[in-house]
Amino acid sequence: MSEKIEFIELRFPDLLGRLKAMIVPCNPAGTIEEVAKDPALKRGTSCDGSSVTGLAKVESSDLNLEPDPTSLIELPFVARRTAAAMCYIRERVAEGKSAEYFSLDSRGRLNTVSNELFHGNIQLKVKVEPEFHFITPDGEPFDEAGYADTFPNSPGMDTLLDLASSLRALGIKTRVIHHEVGESQQEIELDFDDATRMADNILLFKNLARSIAQNQGIDVTFMPKPFEGAAGNGLHCHLQLWEGDKNLFGVDGASELSETAKMFIAGLLEHSPAITAIANPTINSYKRLVPHHEAPVYITWGFKNRTVLIRVPMFGSGEKAAIELRSADPLTNPYLLFTAIIAAGMDGVNRELSPPDPRSEDIFQMSDEEREKLGIRMLPTTLEDALDSLEVDSVICDAIGHDIVKSFVRIKRKEWREYTSSIVTDWEWDMYEDS
Repeated sequence: MSEKIEFIELRFPDLLGRLKAMIVPCNPAGTIEEVAKDPALKRGTSCDGSSVTGLAKVESSDLNLEPDPTSLIELPFVARRTAAAMCYIRERVAEGKSAEYFSLDSRGRLNTVSNELFHGNIQLKVKVEPEFHFITPDGEPFDEAGYADTFPNSPGMDTLLDLASSLRALGIKTRVIHHEVGESQQEIELDFDDATRMADNILLFKNLARSIAQNQGIDVTFMPKPFEGAAGNGLHCHLQLWEGDKNLFGVDGASELSETAKMFIAGLLEHSPAITAIANPTINSYKRLVPHHEAPVYITWGFKNRTVLIRVPMFGSGEKAAIELRSADPLTNPYLLFTAIIAAGMDGVNRELSPPDPRSEDIFQMSDEEREKLGIRMLPTTLEDALDSLEVDSVICDAIGHDIVKSFVRIKRKEWREYTSSIVTDWEWDMYEDS
C-alpha cells in the first residue's frame, strides 16, 4: 500500500443508483484531514453526462462534479491509498457551473426536496436492513446455512465481519450482523442516520460488499429474487422524523405513535403505488413482491405485524418511535427512494391525513373478499403497473422532478418491453419445447 494518499475518487450515482466515479490526483497526504484542505477537493472535475445511464440530455452533457466535503473518506481494501467523496452534479456553463443542481442529479434532488419540505432543523433519519447473497463465481449459493447460523455452518461469516469492520472504520454504525433465512443470504443493519448520508452509506455498503467478497474469491448479488423458490432480498427502511433533539414520531412519556407519525403513515400509504416504481425498480423486483414470502404486497399498516406494508416495531419510549417501510429492495436508487418517502409522508402531514385502522391479522391469510371489505389494496404487481402509478402521481413526480421521471420511465419501459417481447427464458424452453 502507498504511504500517501495521492488520489481522490469523486463519486456520484447514475439515475439507477449505481455508483460511478471520476478519479483526480491530489497533493500527497498522510491523513484524510490533509486531503480535506486540498484544492482538488474544492475544484471537483468535469464529467460527460451522455455516457452515464440516465444523465444524458440532448441539449447538454457537460457536467461538473462538486464534491461534498462532509462525505470524505479514505477507502479500505485498496492497494493504493485513495480518498473518496460523494458529489453533487451541476451543469457547466460559460462562466463555470450552474448555481442549480443538474435536473437529473438524484442526490441533489434529495437535498432540494429536504430543504423545501423540512423547515428549521427537521430531518428524516433512516435505518436500513439491506439483504444480499454471497454467491460462487458461477452464480450459485455460497452456503446452505439458515437464519442466525454462524461459522462453520455459515462459511461466509468472516467475509461478513470484514465488511462490518470496514463500515465501522468509516464511521457507519452497524447494529446487527447475521445470516438470513435463505441459503447464503446475509444482512447487516445500518443504524439511523440523516437521509442523504444513509443514501451515501447504502452505495458505499454495496461497493464494499462486492470489493471485500471478490478479494476473498466469492461474489455478492443484491438481486431482489436471485433464486427461484427461495427468500428474496429486501431493504427495509425504518423512519424517524426529528426536529432538533425531539423525535416527532413519538410521544413524551409514552410508548405510542404521535399524530404526526400517523399522518406520515397515511401519506406513505396513499402514495405507495407510485413509490413502488422507485422502491422496486426492476423486472426481478416483482418476483419478490408476491404473497406468502414475507415481502409486503398489501397496502396497510400495523403494530409488530410483518405481513403489512408499514410496520410499527415495538418501542419503549418516544425517542425510539419509528415506522418501517418494508417493500423496498436493494436495487433501488436510495436518493430517489428517500425523496419519494419524504414527499409522500409530508403530504400526509401537511394535509393532516388519517390512516385506516391498523391491522393485527395475517393479511396473507385473509380472503380477497375480506381484504376488499376492509379497503386493503395491493401494490402494483409488475414493473409496468408501477410505472403507470408513478406517472399519474403528481406529488411524487413533482418531488423527484419531471426530468428524472421522464428519463427513469423511459429506461424502465424499455427494460419492460425487452423482457416481455424479446427475451426468451429457460422457463419458456421448459414449458414449450415439446409442445
